[in-house]
Amino acid sequence: MNKSMLDVALEVITKNGQQMSFADLFAAVKAELGLADEEANKHLGEFYTELTLDSHFVALTDNWWDLRDRHTYDKVHIDVADVYTDVEDNASKDEEDLKEEQEYNAEVEGSTISSDDEESEDDEDKPSKVDADDLL
Repeated sequence: MNKSMLDVALEVITKNGQQMSFADLFAAVKAELGLADEEANKHLGEFYTELTLDSHFVALTDNWWDLRDRHTYDKVHIDVADVYTDVEDNASKDEEDLKEEQEYNAEVEGSTISSDDEESEDDEDKPSKVDADDLL
């Protein structure tokens, strides 16, 4: 009976007794199955996807893999709220960068763009314009 790449990966990482980089794991699976480079590379994406979805394995940092039962939940669990917080933080930085870029471009072109804070301070010092129709 032919073994799947995933079955061989389970055997390899179990025999190894410790976490392995994906490159080392893939090379060991390829060697165990006797696959040529071209044939193995055809299945690389499929193998990675299956490895990710299989409940026996857990992805660690820097593309290292191990058996899930060797790690506690707290050590391998990623809180999705933290991921969304990081995305929101980056979005606000992008808005700030865009504003700075607009101000720089305006300065280079010889015009100025005032921020909302500067406008409100300037408006307090200037008398307001009144339309003549408003006075009647």
